[in-house]
Amino acid sequence: MSITGVYKIKTHEQLKAIADPLRTKILMNLVKNAYTGQQLAEILSITRNNIYFHLKELEKHGIIHVVRKEEKNGIIQKYYRAVAGRFIPEDHLLPSLDLIETSRQVFMETLEVTRSKIEHAPAASFALDSTNVNRRKNIASTYQFHASEENFHAFLEEFKQLMDKHFTMHPAESNSDIQSEEEKSYYMSLVSFQDDNGNINIQ
Repeated sequence: MSITGVYKIKTHEQLKAIADPLRTKILMNLVKNAYTGQQLAEILSITRNNIYFHLKELEKHGIIHVVRKEEKNGIIQKYYRAVAGRFIPEDHLLPSLDLIETSRQVFMETLEVTRSKIEHAPAASFALDSTNVNRRKNIASTYQFHASEENFHAFLEEFKQLMDKHFTMHPAESNSDIQSEEEKSYYMSLVSFQDDNGNINIQ
């Protein structure tokens, strides 16, 4: 089941609990799927003792919770999951430089996952096809535009509706191999933010 909803961070202790860069990575994974500590340790290439320390802190502050337990070789394994898909602080905690950097880290991690997906995708994903130049099978574009906050929010809502209208969405924990003969698996990464330094040229 995919996670939706927003969790409001109420205390400075909760804020500090998610401000750590490693915990940001852990939380991003647990938003997408349920994992054991062992699985997270392998994904993030860190020791089990280290991962369990951070999981305990996140669980103590109500950021993650155990969604199920399974017995394997006589050992009870706990599967952790984030309590919501988004986390925002209550007004009395703002402004928070820690949270700003945590949010920036989430964007950077999103780009790193996309980079990894591109590097490991099969050659066919990027092969050119001259049989029908008007039918695209991939896209790599960046856009810079002006919009009010209301228009930007409206665009995001319409974008979500378009995704639901045209695509069959597969949560991370579902069996993504289940699809019709006509369907192919696609990966899309969407990153957008207010950029007041729009005149800076990226080299």
